[in-house]
Amino acid sequence: MGDLTRAWQIANLRSAWQRIRSNPDPNFKAYFRQLYTAYALADDAQLEHLQNRLARGIYSPSNACKIFFPKPSGILRPYTLLCIEDQVVYQAMANVVAEKLYPHARHRYNSEVFGHLYTGAGSSWFYRKWTEGYKLFNESSRLAFKNGYRWTASFDLAAFYDSIDYHVLRRMLGNVGLDHDFCKTLTDFLETWTATSTQIYHNHGIPQGPLSSGLIAEVVLKYFDDRHQTGHDVKYLRYVDDIRLFAKKEAHLRKSLVTLDRLSKDVGLFPQSGKIDLHEVHDIEKELKSISNPIEPAVTWPLPDQKLLRKRIAELAPGRQGYRVQDVTRFKYLVAHASASSVVVDRLWKVYERAPHFYPQVAKQLSKFKVLPDRHARRLLKEIEQQDLYPAIRAAFVQASLGKITGPANVIARKNFKALWKPGQNQPDFTSALWEWLHFEKHFTDAQVRYALAKTESVWLRAKLHYGLPWGDLLKVQRDALLNQSLRAKSADVAISAAWICALLGGKVERPIRPIHPNAKIVLKEMGVIRRAGTAVCGIRLGIAEITGADIGVGWKRLFGKNYKEAEALLVTCKGYFRTNPTAWVNATDGFVDWLLFALYRADPTLGTYALGTVGSVMHSVKLKTAYPAVSALLNEIHKKRYSSHLSHAVVKTTKKATGPVPYRWLRIGARLLATAARELRTRGF
Repeated sequence: MGDLTRAWQIANLRSAWQRIRSNPDPNFKAYFRQLYTAYALADDAQLEHLQNRLARGIYSPSNACKIFFPKPSGILRPYTLLCIEDQVVYQAMANVVAEKLYPHARHRYNSEVFGHLYTGAGSSWFYRKWTEGYKLFNESSRLAFKNGYRWTASFDLAAFYDSIDYHVLRRMLGNVGLDHDFCKTLTDFLETWTATSTQIYHNHGIPQGPLSSGLIAEVVLKYFDDRHQTGHDVKYLRYVDDIRLFAKKEAHLRKSLVTLDRLSKDVGLFPQSGKIDLHEVHDIEKELKSISNPIEPAVTWPLPDQKLLRKRIAELAPGRQGYRVQDVTRFKYLVAHASASSVVVDRLWKVYERAPHFYPQVAKQLSKFKVLPDRHARRLLKEIEQQDLYPAIRAAFVQASLGKITGPANVIARKNFKALWKPGQNQPDFTSALWEWLHFEKHFTDAQVRYALAKTESVWLRAKLHYGLPWGDLLKVQRDALLNQSLRAKSADVAISAAWICALLGGKVERPIRPIHPNAKIVLKEMGVIRRAGTAVCGIRLGIAEITGADIGVGWKRLFGKNYKEAEALLVTCKGYFRTNPTAWVNATDGFVDWLLFALYRADPTLGTYALGTVGSVMHSVKLKTAYPAVSALLNEIHKKRYSSHLSHAVVKTTKKATGPVPYRWLRIGARLLATAARELRTRGF
């Protein structure tokens, strides 16, 4: 059994879905909580529908939503929100990778490698508890220090997730036993998932955010695990891409660093030279990111000592040192346990002024107030208005202020936030926060609601807007119109969201039912809104839409009859070649046209007879040209182009000149011919 076939098995898809739901990362799951609920209503049927498309090769990944967060350095950290089916597919492939990697890596678990430790087949959890792994990571460092390894250095890779080259990744995947088809398919999908909103596709990177990426990263990091040895006594400890080295002699440590540097260059990665701090250790606890040593007496059970806690927060961000945080991990831990306090907020604003990446702590603390004090509310509004570098900060601050600003400050907020409402320009999480805030204040027009739900480009955002809209405030006729529009959206996430809301609110589903998205039909059927789902998907229609950019409703299954499966498989192949190999696309499309002519002559006896493989015999058919001029044009142009293809012949038969590759620019002509022929068939009633 091939690795792709194994990945697409229904049992593996179910395991992938279970592991997505059990993901312990609350931050990622928060972006999808309602959508997960809607999908889970009929997850068996949804997964079977997905498996059918994967097995037929007609599944295509969707563009991801990108959110950017500020890092301590001031640059941006990307965060990727995949569509729900893409999450399942990615996790299903990661399951297969994990099973192949595990025999090669498990002997290093909790001795050299401590992060993204695979639980094994059959577990609903994908990774072992990260807290236990990180605890052992620190304990191993303490043990090394205790045993006399007093020299240390950290080796971090710069932008590691973003920099993984697909050629390297395919080789590493192959090294653990995965076949070429699987490796190529995974990197093809990753190319779509890592692109930004400009849709400039890269040949490197894995998405940060999804559960699956950690395991895929381990495949590349294994290269360092296998080859870091230098022959000297050096302790190698790795937590994800954070490699910590301990040695008894400085010279041995330097050699290990040089070895790691060479290994990183082998695989096209780059160390963060600014973080490589080679030094002798005098106090091991100062080297570790931990809140367990010493224990914080302020955080007592069952209730923290708030007075002592505020004192400790002040000690960790002292004014005499410019409010620079002394111990980041411990500081965040203490702030998380602080109750609503103006004293804490005042200090957090000072910290934020120097280090904006502490904005989540500011936002969280502000959200603990039932009503924001006026001075904090006005400071918050000032930051939202002036913060033009980091939209994620604006999003967090708007969300923190929801329902908490009153009086004159609320008047200012309503005016300012409405002016900031630019759904086509703003980062999606900022738009989502404004959408919820302005709806809470009943500060949207009907036209703005209609436009946002229909025209928003980001799939994640468009689905999210459905959950942030107070549907009960709309007239039923308006509500039904908006939901029926979304039921027929191209995106599964949007359609599923609309179907769930429609069923919950007792909305009326307009006819015809057929144009409704198949995934939405599954939800509507499960909730008793419609009798039959009718979720069959035509791979030929999808393929032509992807090639031509036009969704043309032809009854391909009826036209091809018993030969539909063969025709669909060929068209799916054409779709794959369209972006990568124009010459192969022409040859494959010529084969599809052969099947098309066979089906068309069978359906329309007035054309005469046609035998498969005799495309050239009807190129000059008057009957075909008269009855189906667009099909005839497609046939002639594709077949003539095939004559000059070096994948078909050595020389052009008529001119005796050597054949060559088809240029990419000719794809525009080929796509136009295909679209015109499809429209002609639709017009003729097929």
